[in-house]
Amino acid sequence: MTERLQRELEKLRLAPPMPADLWHRVEVGTRRDVRSVRIGRRAVTILVAVAIATVGLGALWTAIRPLHRGSVIPAGSGVLAVPPVGEVAAANLTDGRPVFVVHHEDGTVSVVDGFSTHVPWGLATLIAWCPSSRTFEDLFHGGRWNEDGAYMLGPPPSGLVTYQTTILADGRVQVGSEIAPAPRGTGDRGSEPPGPFCGSARTSLLPKLPTRAFTSPTALIDARLPGWVAVTGQLEATGPDTVELCSVLTVGPGCPDGAPVEGIDVPGLFGEHPRFVISGTFVARVQGGSLINLTRVPG
Repeated sequence: MTERLQRELEKLRLAPPMPADLWHRVEVGTRRDVRSVRIGRRAVTILVAVAIATVGLGALWTAIRPLHRGSVIPAGSGVLAVPPVGEVAAANLTDGRPVFVVHHEDGTVSVVDGFSTHVPWGLATLIAWCPSSRTFEDLFHGGRWNEDGAYMLGPPPSGLVTYQTTILADGRVQVGSEIAPAPRGTGDRGSEPPGPFCGSARTSLLPKLPTRAFTSPTALIDARLPGWVAVTGQLEATGPDTVELCSVLTVGPGCPDGAPVEGIDVPGLFGEHPRFVISGTFVARVQGGSLINLTRVPG
């Protein structure tokens, strides 16, 4: 017998006695609480289900998020229809402000303000679009701008106000913030017009009025409409520094059915002819009991 074998036998002899039920334990195995096993398995199942649902919802949100973004119209001054390529359409922003939507020949779209930047004595004017020259024109004072709103000719001090634009999925244009025009004498004035200037409302595309024209300035003040509104009347000096828009339908002394107008340089506009009147259609805004930003409409 080898020395190693003798050492192993000695260890067995000195080992503590084995339990009497050792072989029974081996055959039967350790007993476990069946109920606790079921509860543990159920908890694992719930956790796995929650994890799968979370992953699924995350994938679904990733898939639909671009669609959700596309369906939300960003805040701005309105959504306008775009005319065919090469054409121009008169439109109004959400507050009624007249603008023009220009679909350039190269496919780009611009939104150009409908107000001339030449405002003598505080009385503004709306511009018109001339298709033959592809220019915007101030038919009252002779100012002209190219289809991008850049200054070309006449007394205006600058180009026209334009607006930031975003083309939406449905082909319309979302109007954003105003873009200040370049001062006169700076930048490129653009190419020469392809045809003759219009100079007349008969051959021009006129601006779109924000509402039906009121015939009573007093009724317009009383209506307290928000934004820009339209009204017909005649502008008269009622004092050295006061001016009113009077009704053209009411006959009587003074200024019948009139509304005071703010922001007009009365001495500069009427000068030595205080009885001179300016009749036609105007757009303006109502502030308190007065008209502000009074603007003449061509045609």
